[in-house]
Amino acid sequence: MYQLTAADFADTGQWRLILNIGLSGLQAELNNTIHPELPPQPLCNVSWQPDKEKLRENIEEAIYNNPRLLDDFATTITIFDPLTLFIPTDIAEEKNSAEEDLYKKVFPSLDEDIMNDRDNDITAVWSLAPGVKSLLLRSFPGARITCNLMQLVKRLRKSNARLSLFLNNRGNEIDLILLDANRLISASTHPVSNQENIDEMVERLLSAYAVSKERVNIEYLY
Repeated sequence: MYQLTAADFADTGQWRLILNIGLSGLQAELNNTIHPELPPQPLCNVSWQPDKEKLRENIEEAIYNNPRLLDDFATTITIFDPLTLFIPTDIAEEKNSAEEDLYKKVFPSLDEDIMNDRDNDITAVWSLAPGVKSLLLRSFPGARITCNLMQLVKRLRKSNARLSLFLNNRGNEIDLILLDANRLISASTHPVSNQENIDEMVERLLSAYAVSKERVNIEYLY
C-alpha cells in the first residue's frame, strides 16, 4: 500500500473532504482521490446536544475549531435530516419555488433554509435548521451538498431488481427505504430504541403500502 508523505497531506488537490452533519454532531474525513485503496483519514468528530436553535452556531464553532476543514479541498457535504421529503422531479420543476412550497406544506421552514438534490425522476428536499444552508454555502463554496437518504436511494436503486425494503441502522436512528426495482416507494428516517421498535416500524410501513412480508425482500445494510 502507498505510504503517505507530508507532501501528500499538504496537496489538497489529491483529497476529497467528506463532511457529515446532523442534529447531534459533525464528522469529517479525507478520501484520497489518487490512491483510492488508502483508508479515509479522520479529521474531526464533534458532538453536541440536539437543538435546532443552536445548530448553526454549533456547526460554525466546529468548523472554525478545526481550520483544516476550510482548506481548498473538493468537498461533499451529507446532511442527516430526519425531515426529508421526496418529490417527483416533474412536479418539482413546475415552477421555481415548487420544492420550497411543497416542503413547507409538510414541515415548518423558511425558503432560505431549504436544500435539495435530484436523481433523475426524484428530488429530495430538506431543511436541517435555521441558518445552516447559508453557513455551508459561505464556508464551503462549490461543495456538493446532498442528504443521507438521497445518497442511499441513489446507490440502492442502481442495482435493486425486485421489491425490496432496506434497513440502515445508524444507532439511534434507522433509515427505511422501500423500492420496487429502481422505483422509489418510500424513504424515511426514524428514531430507534430497540429491535422491537424496528420490527413495529417495518410492519407499519409495509401495511401502509399494502405490501406483505412474503412478497418483499428485506435487507439489512448494517
